[in-house]
Amino acid sequence: MTAAKSKTNGFYPLIRSVFLVVLLSGISGNVAAQVADTILVQNHYYPKPGKEDEVYKWRLHASEVRSKLGLPKGRVLKKLNGTGGPFVIWECEYPSPEARQKDVAVLDQSEEFKQVQAHMTTLLDKFERYVFSIH
Repeated sequence: MTAAKSKTNGFYPLIRSVFLVVLLSGISGNVAAQVADTILVQNHYYPKPGKEDEVYKWRLHASEVRSKLGLPKGRVLKKLNGTGGPFVIWECEYPSPEARQKDVAVLDQSEEFKQVQAHMTTLLDKFERYVFSIH
């Protein structure tokens, strides 16, 4: 009876280990596939002198308009100190390039968002957009 019991005690931990390896392999594969397609978009805003706070407020407003359209708001970063570089950065993560394309298509159809963009151009010296893949 002792020999049978020791075989059983060794069997279940082995099965449990194999199950965990298989389970974790599947999860990590799905996560890797998801992350490989994920992209991050950053818009960098360089305000005209004296327009820093207005650019920040209009970027927050633009995010609210995005939200009303059913799009992710993204997040708005405001420089606290230092010189050079952008004063405001907006960034948003998308699960895939196709999700970003759909986002842009919705914005292109929005008169309210076009008005925000038009006003923002009057406040800026420079605008830059960067698109990154996340791995």
